[in-house]
Amino acid sequence: MITSLDVKQNDNGTTHVKYTASFTGTSHICYGDFDATSEEAASAFKSMTSTDMWAGFKQLVLTRLKTEATNALGGGTNE
Repeated sequence: MITSLDVKQNDNGTTHVKYTASFTGTSHICYGDFDATSEEAASAFKSMTSTDMWAGFKQLVLTRLKTEATNALGGGTNE
């Protein structure tokens, strides 16, 4: 679950995403930040729902975490 999300436009057209994620089943908390491409940010904004305007960015963060974890474990391809 994303518990904190801060999204800001950079001067170069990318979007800076800062987040905190909490995994209640294991009591793990992780946090970080990254720059999303303009295409990623546009897609994330389009994925808002009627009940959660940040749904697309939450999905983007979780996808990045999944990709990084998979790569760190030596498996899979980039998503």
